Amino acid sequence: MALRSIQKVRFGKNLAAASLLFFFAMGLSGCGGSRLPGASSAGTTPAAKTLRSLSISPANPVLTLGSNEQFTVTGSFSDGSQQDMTQKVSWNSTQPTVAAITSPGMAVSKQSGTTMVSAASGTLSSSTKLTVSPAVLVSIAIAPLNPTVSKGTSQQLAAIGKYSDGSAQDLTSTAAWSLSPSGIATVSGAGLASAQAIGTATVTATLGSVAGATALTVSGPALVSITVAPSNSSIGLGATQQLSATGTFSDGTTQDLTSSATWASASPTVAAITSPGVALAQNFGTAVISATSASITGSGTLAVMPAAAVNYFSNANTAGAPDATVNVINPGLTGGNLCAMIYVFDSIQEMNECCGCPISADGERILSVNSDLTSNTLTQVTLNVGLVTIVPADQASNPTCNAGTIRPAGMLTSWSTHIQAAGLGAFATTEGPSHLTPLTSAELSALQDDCTFIQKLGSGHGICTCGSGD
Repeated sequence: MALRSIQKVRFGKNLAAASLLFFFAMGLSGCGGSRLPGASSAGTTPAAKTLRSLSISPANPVLTLGSNEQFTVTGSFSDGSQQDMTQKVSWNSTQPTVAAITSPGMAVSKQSGTTMVSAASGTLSSSTKLTVSPAVLVSIAIAPLNPTVSKGTSQQLAAIGKYSDGSAQDLTSTAAWSLSPSGIATVSGAGLASAQAIGTATVTATLGSVAGATALTVSGPALVSITVAPSNSSIGLGATQQLSATGTFSDGTTQDLTSSATWASASPTVAAITSPGVALAQNFGTAVISATSASITGSGTLAVMPAAAVNYFSNANTAGAPDATVNVINPGLTGGNLCAMIYVFDSIQEMNECCGCPISADGERILSVNSDLTSNTLTQVTLNVGLVTIVPADQASNPTCNAGTIRPAGMLTSWSTHIQAAGLGAFATTEGPSHLTPLTSAELSALQDDCTFIQKLGSGHGICTCGSGD
């Protein structure tokens, strides 16, 4: 009895355990048909998710030349989900010269036209049309930037357009020009700005809806030229010449710059500048004399010529009248001996006597009007009044001081006494320096020719003498 009871109990426990296992298994495998995640019915596997289609966007875009477009592709799958496939598909442009694909989905415009942009994955693809329109103007720059212009002058401005493709184009003649405020300057339709008054104005160039601007500053008038007067002059050796400098400014006004300009001689050994605008003739030749102010230079030409000493003579030529004289000095400024070439003219300026007298450095000659200059006239007519012209000449090349052959050199100074009858037995004496005057080549030639004529045809007449001194 006890044994059978024990067996019954064990049998009951086993049955209860079996029942629990059965219901536990049923709960796992399908109470109501459910199962554990990942479990499947005997003999089946889960279906794989597959790509069904591709869609490219944006659709049919239009670009301006020089811009880019980023395309994207969306993939649709069999389970209804979607995914960005931009980085996973292969891209293509049918016309890469119109637009090229440079990175996944990035189309870069190259020229105007159309192309088909496509994306593909396996046998699936999607495409759209891309249109590239011509480049458009994006900005205008005015050159030069922020210019400063002197009153009365003009400044040519340029309008440079920059386009969406990076190119540039000169729009100076096609842009519309304007300036504000008015009164400071004007601007023409071709971009020429003309300064009128001191101040600042804004200049604008416009084409369509695009505009560019710059500031135009008008400053005070600028010096544009200098005129040196006289522009061409000649003086004798040892003489001075006062020159003037007149500045002309950009607004048309003028100003005397003689004392403020910087003066210079291109040949200071010929003519030296001793004070503002004053040139001193030192040697024969030609010198360009310039005046400079504010980087502007004007110039004139100064010719240094032989300096003939000219003075009149007068002699009462009556009994008891004193004798008039001509004094000649070689001051030695140029060194060495000189010839004093002397030419005597009557009251109608015809040469009556000529001669050459040597005179050493620092030497002096005194010539009597009665005895030396008028005693042997060509016409044998006594001269009471007339002119004496004295030309300094080189003695080394002309040792006899032949007045018919002159090589001008050095400088001589002279003065004369003049005797006039003042009444019965009374005489007035005056004295004055000779006038130094440039001797032109034509005048020099005439002196030589006339003297040579006297020497050849005067039959001993017309030859003066050299007086005393030296």
